[in-house]
Amino acid sequence: MMARRLPLLWVWLVYGFMYLPIAIIALFSFNASEIIAFPLQGFTLHWFGQVLSDTRLTGGLGLSFLVSVPVAALSTLFGGMAALALTRYRLRHRGLLFAIILLPFLIPKVILAVAQLILLSELGIGRSLLTIIAGQAIIILPFTTLVIASVLMRIDRRLEEAAADLGASAWSAFRRVTLPLMKNGLLAAWFIAFVLSSSEYVLTSFLSGRSQPLSILVASDFRFNISPALNALALMIVVANLVLIACGEFMRLRSKEQ
Repeated sequence: MMARRLPLLWVWLVYGFMYLPIAIIALFSFNASEIIAFPLQGFTLHWFGQVLSDTRLTGGLGLSFLVSVPVAALSTLFGGMAALALTRYRLRHRGLLFAIILLPFLIPKVILAVAQLILLSELGIGRSLLTIIAGQAIIILPFTTLVIASVLMRIDRRLEEAAADLGASAWSAFRRVTLPLMKNGLLAAWFIAFVLSSSEYVLTSFLSGRSQPLSILVASDFRFNISPALNALALMIVVANLVLIACGEFMRLRSKEQ
């Protein structure tokens, strides 16, 4: 009996090690004291109000949206195209294409960031929000491709063949049959890409230039001063990301049921 419980106990210890720091951050974000230490001094929402009234942080949040929305759109668009190529066409070098798409996922982000920075320097392109968008879209592309491909693999090909037999062109069959069936997969990929983009720090720190999205500002503040307001901000980001991931997973499961 003990031998059976040991793996479960180990799993709980791992999850506890991963999520206990987040629970502590959530606890201190409601603490009335400016000192992050036990015992707690009371319940307050002051730190959340301080975050929302900080124009520097809200400005960084706005920049994060200006980056994450187009990154999610681009990575979902190109991920959908790559997934269609991998699952719907007989390519001679499908394995090579799949390896190229997954390459940004396998290479450390620091190396990718340095390589992109050197490329921009050689091309004479200054760092800006556009360079952040391009860089993030590349590293998030493998995730969206895998999500959309998993949905396309579950779609019955006979539905597309039936549309072709009824006289539909390839574009019409895609627009009327394939696209509606993969819609939830596209939405799930978009949500996941948005979350990954909003939390990306390594690549953003190399390509941001003077534009500083929220992830850069938070990392900079944590290096110099850990305040309860940052705990509140961290909790808000975690909750928002969990909601987006839950939406993406809901869409993916819906596509699986269909």
